[in-house]
Amino acid sequence: MATAKQQVQAAAINAAERCLKLAAAYAHAHIGGPLFKKLMRRRGGPSVLVRLMWPGVLQVLDPTTGELLGESLPGEPWQLSGAFVDRILNGAE
Repeated sequence: MATAKQQVQAAAINAAERCLKLAAAYAHAHIGGPLFKKLMRRRGGPSVLVRLMWPGVLQVLDPTTGELLGESLPGEPWQLSGAFVDRILNGAE
């Protein structure tokens, strides 16, 4: 059986989770495009377009063709998404 303190803590956590979910849905509804978008010039290599999309997905694109060169997991910009890897392995464009 939970103590009164544990019940209050659980209620506070549940309220925070509900509030966060509502805020995330609100943010998603009001974001009209990339959160960040900039051309990255690489020394000795071609430039690429870097774009940060909701919910924290980092994309790297060819600025001329728009080809997606890399895509991260949400909130993990250094980790390739499984869907991107699958597209490469299955030859899909």
